Amino acid sequence: MYPTNRKKTFSVVPGLNMGLFAPDDLEKLLQIINKYEVPATKITSAQRLALLGMEPEEMANLQLELKQHIRDIPVNGVTYVQSCPGPEWCKFGIRDSLSLGEKLEQISMDTPFKAKVKVGVAGCRMCCTEPYVRDLGVFASKKGWTLIFGGNGGNNARIGDVVAEGLNDDEVLVLAKRCLTVYQEEANPHSRSARFMERFGIDAFKEKVL
Repeated sequence: MYPTNRKKTFSVVPGLNMGLFAPDDLEKLLQIINKYEVPATKITSAQRLALLGMEPEEMANLQLELKQHIRDIPVNGVTYVQSCPGPEWCKFGIRDSLSLGEKLEQISMDTPFKAKVKVGVAGCRMCCTEPYVRDLGVFASKKGWTLIFGGNGGNNARIGDVVAEGLNDDEVLVLAKRCLTVYQEEANPHSRSARFMERFGIDAFKEKVL
């Protein structure tokens, strides 16, 4: 049985490298979680760690203690990057999704994004990390990476638009930054990329970024 708690307080731990845990890191996190008697923990769909049901003051203290065990994330960066294990750990993997995902995590803009920006990176065409329904999606094939923009998996779902195919890692990073820059410049306040692309259109978008 999992412990239950009706309190609404929760926190999501960022900076955990797309769901990968070294055994030593996991042991340190577990020691801190046990020290604060966290009522419940959960691995989220975004491959992050959620700590549930704590008092606000205790949560603040826990976050301070966790900070030394997680890496810094850009202030004006993406909300999260969801990545598959890639060819080192999956027999279907074609390209190094973890390495590319880590680089995409480091993208930072001059100002905060207009809304959440979620990224999905898949090392093969099976797309287990759902790149077609992420704001920025990338998946691998034998001819290179395909970059998708403007997807959304919420209650107003949208399949993203294919922007370019056959890209190498460096080309993905350059094009991703261009896509996010145009979104930043042209999107309405608080507008997710899916709604922006519906208004702006893929043809006009490609003219801007390609």
